[in-house]
Amino acid sequence: MPRPRPPHPSHPPNPGPAPSRAPDRGRRPAGTTRRRFPELPVVAVLLLLHACLLGWGIARNSVTFDENFHLASGVAAVTRGDFWISVVNPPLVKECMALAALAAGAQPPPDSALVARDQFIAGEAFMRANAAHYHRVFAAARCVTAALSIALAVLIWRFTRRRYGVPAGVFALALYSLIPDVLAHGGLATLDIATTLLLFAGIVAYLRFARSGAWRDLLWLALVVAAAFATRFSAWLLLLVLAGLTVPAIALRAAPRPGRLVAGVVLLLPVALLALHLAYGGHGHWRPLAQDRFDSASFRRLEARWPHLVLPLPEVYLAGLDHQALESQGIVPTYVFGRATLDPVPWYPWLAIAVKWPLALWGAFVAALVAWLSTRRRVDPAGRRERRFETLALLALPVALIATLMFAVRLNVGVRYLLPALPPLIVLTAGTLLPPGNVPRRRLAIAIAIAGLALAETAFTAPWYLAFFNAIGGGPGNGDHIVNDSNADLGQGLIALREDLARLGVRRVYLAYHGSTDPAVYGIDYIPYLGGMPGSGSDWLAVSSYYFVGLNQRMMTQRGRTPFVQLDFHELADRPPAARPARCMYLFRIR
Repeated sequence: MPRPRPPHPSHPPNPGPAPSRAPDRGRRPAGTTRRRFPELPVVAVLLLLHACLLGWGIARNSVTFDENFHLASGVAAVTRGDFWISVVNPPLVKECMALAALAAGAQPPPDSALVARDQFIAGEAFMRANAAHYHRVFAAARCVTAALSIALAVLIWRFTRRRYGVPAGVFALALYSLIPDVLAHGGLATLDIATTLLLFAGIVAYLRFARSGAWRDLLWLALVVAAAFATRFSAWLLLLVLAGLTVPAIALRAAPRPGRLVAGVVLLLPVALLALHLAYGGHGHWRPLAQDRFDSASFRRLEARWPHLVLPLPEVYLAGLDHQALESQGIVPTYVFGRATLDPVPWYPWLAIAVKWPLALWGAFVAALVAWLSTRRRVDPAGRRERRFETLALLALPVALIATLMFAVRLNVGVRYLLPALPPLIVLTAGTLLPPGNVPRRRLAIAIAIAGLALAETAFTAPWYLAFFNAIGGGPGNGDHIVNDSNADLGQGLIALREDLARLGVRRVYLAYHGSTDPAVYGIDYIPYLGGMPGSGSDWLAVSSYYFVGLNQRMMTQRGRTPFVQLDFHELADRPPAARPARCMYLFRIR
C-alpha cells in the first residue's frame, strides 16, 4: 500500500475549520508575555516605609502630654493592680504598653504617689523614677502602638483587596501608610491608633458575620468587641453602629440568616460587659447611683431621676465615664482662629480635618466622587443592591463619629478623635476609584499621582507629624493659630529644642513648655518663664505653641507643676523666631 506523500512546502496542509472564539482585543505582540503586578513586593515596601516613618517619629519626638499618664496608669495596673490612675478609658492597651516598658527597665511609681488617685501626681512620680532612661522606656511602649498601626495597615490592604481587587488594595495601603496624623499617633504611647484598629476591625467582622451567619464569624466579632470595650469608652459607639446596621442588613437582604444576625448582635452586650469586668480584674462593686458621687451634670441628672438604678459596670469604669462626661460638657476650651471659647463650636471637626488632613487624601476623595458619578449608572441593579449595604456599613462609623463630635461631645482638642473614620473612608475611596476588573489606565495614573503627592507631603513634614498642616492651613507648623492643642503641640519638641540650643551655642534658656515632662529630664538647662520681663539668666526664650497662641495650662518644672499659666506674647507675634523646634515651639533671642 503506497505511503501518503508529504505535502509540498508551497501547499501547507488544510488545518480544517478554526474554532470560533471572541476576538482578542487585548492581544499582545508575538514574543511578549503578560507581566503581573508585583503586589507583594510593593506591599512589603509600603509596610516597611510605614514602619520606618513610625520609628523615626518614635526616636525624634519627646514624650507628649498624655503619654505620661497612660503609661504610668498601665504600669500601676500591671504591678500594683491599681486601676484608679487615669480612670479615663479601660486598661487593656495601657497594660500592653506597660509590659513593653517594664521589659525595657521601667520602674513603677512609688506607692505613695498612687494614694491620691491623681494621674498628674502618679505621672510625675513615674517620670522622676525613670529619669535616667526616660525616653527608652517610652520608646518601648510606643513600639506597641506602632505594631498596632502596622496591623491596621495590613487589615486595610487585605479587606480592600478582597472586596475590590489588587490595585485598590495597594492604593488603600499607600494612603493609610502616608497620612501624617496616622504617623503622629502611631508613634505615641496613647490609645488613638488602638481605637482606630478595633473599631474598623469591628465593622469588618460584622460584615463577614452578616454575610455568612456562621458562629465562627460571630466569635471573631465578639472578640473584637470585647477588646474594644477593654480599650476605649468609644466602643459604645461601635455597638450602637452595629445595632443600627442590623435593620438595613435585613431590609436589603444582605444577611442570609437574619435571625442569627439579630441574636448575635444582642449577645454582644453581655460580651462587652463581661470584657469590662475581666479588664478590671473583677474589682469594684455594683451599687445604686445615689451611693456614688458624680461630678458631671449628665450623671447627676441620671442620679436625680433614678437614684436606685444599679449599672452593671465596674466602679472604676463608671468613675471614668463620669470624668469623660465632665470634660465633654464644655469645661475644656475650643481654640479656633486665634481665640479660645467655651461656647459650642459644632463646625470644629470640619475645620480641623480641612486643614489637618493632607491634600492627597482630599484629592483621593474628590477623584473617587467623580469616578462614582461617572459610573454609577452602568452598574446593574443587582450589583448595586449587593454593594449598597457594604457602603452603608463603611460610612456608618465616620458619620456617627462626626455627628457625636458636632452635637454630643464638646471636647474639641484635636482631629485625632476622627482617626477611626479614616480606614472605612480609605477603603471606599480606593474601591470606587479603582473598582474590580479592568481598571482604566487614566484612573491608575490618578492613583499613582495621589500616592506621590501623599509621599511628598509626608516627606516635607517628617518626623514632626503632629505639627502637620496642609497647604490650606499654611503648611507644617504654620496652622497653629487656626487650631491648636493636640493638632499642633502636645509637648513633642524637647529633643529638637535641645539640638537647636546646642547648634546656637545656648547654655540656658527661659522656657514656657506645654507638657507633662520636666525638660531637665532631656538635658535642657532652663528657667521656667511664667510671664513678665525675663531677667538676666538668659538672652533666649523658648515658647511652646500652645502658650504662644494664648492657651492656658499648668506648667511642669523642676519643682513640680505650677498653677494655671496664661501668657501674652503679642509683642513677639510679628518677630521671626531664631528656630522652630519640631515646628511646635518658638525660639527667640530676646537680647
